[in-house]
Amino acid sequence: MMCRDAADAMTDADEGALTGWRRVTYRMHMAICPFCQAHKQQLDTTVAALRALPKEPASDDARERALAAFRNRKGTL
Repeated sequence: MMCRDAADAMTDADEGALTGWRRVTYRMHMAICPFCQAHKQQLDTTVAALRALPKEPASDDARERALAAFRNRKGTL
């Protein structure tokens, strides 16, 4: 399995949808590939952060402040 295939399989693996040879090759790849291990950790962190967000939508004021901060970040990277 190549890294691209492993990345495509990560969600299926989390949902228990990998079967047979694809599951075996995914597990083997994840056991030896530090890049995919890091990618999986980042994916898990992102999913956890998104789940922690409040369920109600942000106020218009909060939305405008976030957009302004995003626009003003240009040149700070």
